[in-house]
Amino acid sequence: MRVAASTISSGSCLRAEVAVVGAGPAGIVTALELAKRGRRVLLLESGASAFDARTQALGDTVGGDSSHVPMALATRRQLGGASNLWGGRCVPFDPIDFREREIVADARWPIAYADVEPHFQRACELCVCGDAVFDARRIPQLAWRSLIPGFVDGGVEASSLERWSLPTNFAREYGDTLEASQRIVLVSGLTCTEIVRAGTARRVERLRACSLDGIEVTVEAARYVLACGGLETTRLLFASDGDGDGNGDGDEGDGEGSGGLGNHSGHLGRWYMAHVESRIADVHFTTPPAETIYGHERDGDGVYVRRRMTFAEQLQRERRLANAAIWLVNPELGDPAHGSAVLSFVYLMLASPFGERFVAEGIRQAHLKTSGSVSIRRHVMNVLRGLPRAIGFAAQFGYKRYLKRGRKVPGFFVSSAANVYSLMYHGEHLPSYDSRVEPTSSCDELGVPRLRTQLRFSDEDVQCVIRAHEQLDEFLREHGLGRLVYRYADLPGAVREQLSGGYHQAGTTRMSESPEDGVVDRDLAVHGFDDLFVASSSVFVTSGQANSTFMVIALALRLVDHLDATLQPASARPAERASGRA
Repeated sequence: MRVAASTISSGSCLRAEVAVVGAGPAGIVTALELAKRGRRVLLLESGASAFDARTQALGDTVGGDSSHVPMALATRRQLGGASNLWGGRCVPFDPIDFREREIVADARWPIAYADVEPHFQRACELCVCGDAVFDARRIPQLAWRSLIPGFVDGGVEASSLERWSLPTNFAREYGDTLEASQRIVLVSGLTCTEIVRAGTARRVERLRACSLDGIEVTVEAARYVLACGGLETTRLLFASDGDGDGNGDGDEGDGEGSGGLGNHSGHLGRWYMAHVESRIADVHFTTPPAETIYGHERDGDGVYVRRRMTFAEQLQRERRLANAAIWLVNPELGDPAHGSAVLSFVYLMLASPFGERFVAEGIRQAHLKTSGSVSIRRHVMNVLRGLPRAIGFAAQFGYKRYLKRGRKVPGFFVSSAANVYSLMYHGEHLPSYDSRVEPTSSCDELGVPRLRTQLRFSDEDVQCVIRAHEQLDEFLREHGLGRLVYRYADLPGAVREQLSGGYHQAGTTRMSESPEDGVVDRDLAVHGFDDLFVASSSVFVTSGQANSTFMVIALALRLVDHLDATLQPASARPAERASGRA
């Protein structure tokens, strides 16, 4: 059932077996899966069904970090969370991500790939992206072809797949189920502002939560799950000093030992990771252009997939490569030198006042970036010269992307008669203690200290990009398949100029075997607590080549197993209304 915070009396105490903070993908999945096992769940969401600028502003950061995107582009304080902005790409981590590697120094996961892989199929079902098969060689409809003729997987591989969701907005997909559930109480418009510890004990006594119109309530549960996103989860832990006065006891941005729950060893807010993305080269294939798989394919169930070039574990270790994927993309939309009527048409649409209606603002801005010069007149001329093709594209893609029922095509690609394609590098951001977030003296409207981000990319991050391209170029030349042509004379400078992040927020509450090395343990419990858990990409020890959503859901499913096993036997009694008890 769903309850608006405005209908709850101020001073009320809401109770449940499990309280989940945040109704994004991780929070919704946690609540639904626990309810299926007979658990009574209270799901708190800061926003409502519709976007609200005042609510969104609660999560704004301060400090002007030039390497970090604005939080409004990366997060959404709204039912469904970041799935309101999500493009739908589903990719798991790889086995190598969980193993010890020289390139990530002493960053060690306390769990193995085998601990999360069993949850991939259920994660795929919840993301509506088909079967948990991420290798083209295992799909009969795809296995008979390679990315280009003659490409045989070796040190460089081209069989790795990303799967694409509908795309699934978790609010739309599961909203009716949440409202119909007799075991879930979803309270919208209620923001958790503090976790109150029971005196000096390693146990949570209650949560404090407020609405923007002044309603204040407390929440009591047997277990508490923080699923409010990477930085918001970290901010809530920083804001919680345990005495219930709402003041916090952290220093204003010092970091080490600066207070907050989970900061027992100074790691809270540290190890902040995003992903390294870069476009520095074009690939010139020497194979028949018509046989290049340059866009999306569909598996036997009609799910859209895309092939990526990746690097075998042995090659990563030998050549000191970060885990990364490289895939074919269109030329930069903004540079009219591409001469394409379709690309110029898309650019003009995205750059128009209506552009924000077609894609999430962060994606729109990424598409509009260009290293070349923008000329609206030249774009218009491109369209006019190829008007029939532009009109045909608009009709066909518009239907498949926005009007067709069921699965929507994730994007579009323009084939190259010359068999030349731009390359997108997407790789892990190497963990660094100095890359961090920290609380400040500036507070949001509810009195919670805002964060300052200091997202840092190292010289090794830059060199990993260059080394990966060198290995790909060497592989193509050795097998007579093509070569890379770099777009810049100063490759390190070009890579560094493109480095930014904040869409994938990882590492700031990282998992560790011992309390001295991190914030949460292998079961996602804050070290020393048996009732406070984190379901967020902030627990990632390394960031891998995969974006965050799919892995967060897989970890949330693993957490549900742990919670269900450690709680008392499930009660058959349905949840009570949140106006008194949940």
